[in-house]
Amino acid sequence: MVDSIKAVDGATKSKAAEEVKAVKNTDKVEKQEETKAKKTEQKEQTDKVAVRSSYAYDRITIQNKVKEYIENLKKTHDYPSVIEELTKYLDLFKVDDFMKKYPNITTEAEFKTIMYNETIKYL
Repeated sequence: MVDSIKAVDGATKSKAAEEVKAVKNTDKVEKQEETKAKKTEQKEQTDKVAVRSSYAYDRITIQNKVKEYIENLKKTHDYPSVIEELTKYLDLFKVDDFMKKYPNITTEAEFKTIMYNETIKYL
């Protein structure tokens, strides 16, 4: 009788321990899922901010900056042939094509690098 009570008691304890482990595992999985959800939410918010900042230069801003950049080049490179080529570039400049070619201009440094690459052949 004592042996059977011990056996039942041992079986009950091991079964209870297994259920406690299962509950702990479930808690772990829930915490992992919550952490993943938080990380995903933070990434989405970061992506939204990045999308907003990638359109910093609109059509009018680009047009004005290009004109200003070309005028500065004309002042610094005071040669008739260079001035003529830069004037042609400015006359033929299409903002929409420029924006398609360079869609993510967000800083002044990026803009100046692009303009340097675009106009170096005229200098």
